[in-house]
Amino acid sequence: SGHTVVRINLSEQTDIMDLLGSDLPVESDEGMQFAWSDGILLQALKKGSWVLLDELNLAPQSVLEGLNAILDHRAEVFIPELGVTFKCPPSFRVFACQNPSYQGGGRKGLPKSFLNRFTKVYVDELVDDDYVFICNSLYPSIPLPTLSKLILFNKRLHEDTMLYHKF
Repeated sequence: SGHTVVRINLSEQTDIMDLLGSDLPVESDEGMQFAWSDGILLQALKKGSWVLLDELNLAPQSVLEGLNAILDHRAEVFIPELGVTFKCPPSFRVFACQNPSYQGGGRKGLPKSFLNRFTKVYVDELVDDDYVFICNSLYPSIPLPTLSKLILFNKRLHEDTMLYHKF
């Protein structure tokens, strides 16, 4: 589509300042001073880029609330430190991904009122044949029996660590 895509990986430690910006110390002729630095989301918004918010259901409530005005009918964000409202340009899009909350790791169920701002697409987990196809496409020089062993090893490692918590 020709659009720049900016991926933002969210976590429990993400702060709205990480996304929108903050005053940061900078060296100037007068010594150290503070100057505004746009966050990654505000940079993308100003450029009309597409944004992928990954691990949406790991983000703290304060971050989700900070996204509201961008995602709802207002399509804007107000930066109090600058006293400026930035409107979302027509080319700006926000996509989000999340894993099911039952996978743990601090994931939570998000309010329906928030999720309703998105079109939901559910993706099934990949099966062994999917992994074989992907790996064979990326690494055609590796023999299929070796790929199959690597995929089986990865599957067992995932089960032992994530499902059975052996480690």
